[in-house]
Amino acid sequence: MDIQTRTITLPSGRTATLRMGRGRDLVNAHRAVASNPEPIAISFALIAELATIDGRKIVYEDLLTMDLNDVLVLESEIIEAPAENFPKAADQE
Repeated sequence: MDIQTRTITLPSGRTATLRMGRGRDLVNAHRAVASNPEPIAISFALIAELATIDGRKIVYEDLLTMDLNDVLVLESEIIEAPAENFPKAADQE
């Protein structure tokens, strides 16, 4: 199976590699935060499913302590939202 990935430079200068998501990734994200009532929890869990930072797998809790601009870029990249409300990745400016 060919896994599609893309690599971006976060505002902090760290490198994120994002892989193309599948339905099972969304299911896993929901399961990971089933007891968490915060609406953003699923988004964070999905980012953790699909991203590595500087070659290292991340977990939901890592996102809680990351620089906000990095988190917003990751969220924008994962959900492919219009970037007008999110900072741009450093290599997209």
